[in-house]
Amino acid sequence: MRGGLCKPSRRLTTSLWQSRYSLPRALAPISRARCRRYSSTAPNNFNGPVDFEAIKAEMLSRPPQLHSDMMHPTNSYLLTRALSEFLPEACTARQQIPPQDVFQDASHARSEHEHPVLSPGHHLVYFPLDRRGSELCPDGTDPYHSPRDTPFTRRMWAGGSIRGLRGMVLDDRLALCRERIVDVGVRGSAGAEKVFVEVLREYYVPGAPPRARDDPDPADPPSSSSAGTTGRALGEHDLKGTTEHRTLVFMRTLSDQEKEMNLAQDRRIVKPPNEADYSVTLTPTPALLFHYSALTYNAHRIHLDRSYCREVDGHPDLLVHGPLTLTLMLAVLGSRLRGGESEFVDGVDYRHLAPLYVGQPMRVCVARQRQPRKTAAAAERGGGKKLVGDDGDRLGVGVERNKWDVWVENQHGGLCVKGTAETVKRRVPDYS
Repeated sequence: MRGGLCKPSRRLTTSLWQSRYSLPRALAPISRARCRRYSSTAPNNFNGPVDFEAIKAEMLSRPPQLHSDMMHPTNSYLLTRALSEFLPEACTARQQIPPQDVFQDASHARSEHEHPVLSPGHHLVYFPLDRRGSELCPDGTDPYHSPRDTPFTRRMWAGGSIRGLRGMVLDDRLALCRERIVDVGVRGSAGAEKVFVEVLREYYVPGAPPRARDDPDPADPPSSSSAGTTGRALGEHDLKGTTEHRTLVFMRTLSDQEKEMNLAQDRRIVKPPNEADYSVTLTPTPALLFHYSALTYNAHRIHLDRSYCREVDGHPDLLVHGPLTLTLMLAVLGSRLRGGESEFVDGVDYRHLAPLYVGQPMRVCVARQRQPRKTAAAAERGGGKKLVGDDGDRLGVGVERNKWDVWVENQHGGLCVKGTAETVKRRVPDYS
């Protein structure tokens, strides 16, 4: 290392340093002329019939995107630092990365087992979108996910699921994310439809041994220019690792009257179905939203621009990121795991029910489901010779899987996000 941070750290730190100037500008009021310009980029007064089958066919035909990133600890370290002001130490203790791992030279030799494992939810601050600002939608989002040239211009994060959360290691290697649209659906009555777009993201490391496939056809070529960094076809890579489904919902552009109604109405409060075993209450600030936007390379204006929220999307204030609430739920859940490295979060399903706003207290809750589901450990007690499950099971390690309810309430106790997580605890059987 010569003169400070290694290259990945310097690049990210410089980006955050430069982007600090955009926060005051993003939070400044926008003029009515700018507001009209944002709205006029799509057919605001679109009254004709919408061909949803054509929308679905066009979106499903889009080639995959390929995002790349170096799995250096800097991103994860900065995310933990940003959250440490809002969460108890117990919620970030498992996420702490020693400073020497962050600021040392990337060429420092370490064995495979010395590299830290990426904390659950921290993959969200890797694999940035490779687009210039002029290539984004007017609201700052990725046009790849959007129903183009339609009245559905308002985007929200509806939920998703993740499997294999322990599938990434911070080993300074190049990693890839293959992203594609796998489903498009429409819900709602005529004139009030919502378009739901399901996105599949597969994370993996290039150069892994090719997986055995019955179908030898090569994968579709990626549409992202970052694909050129790999020098290999997608079909040559092993797609084992973390798999994520994201559900995005697109809604019609609002009229001025609809915006005023949204601002004036009292939202229905849905109470959570059970009591929390443990909870953390925090109040998100504009700085937290800005830091998370910067770390995730997310320019969506609903997280940065108060005037845009009110005058274009009909929200009273800045919205908390959907992925940020997921990250918070996983951090709070991690504080309840007592098995050290042998116990970890393996998967999560979650759904957003109502928005959360900056400056308003939110309560992140977890509760263990009372009937844990056991797989390999139960099989062993039953006298079974074969241990089923992951690689650890085949090596003779019993596995206990437990389900948890995770959710987030707003300041009124209303349910805004709900989900279910699965944790894995490995146990080595005693054959003596």
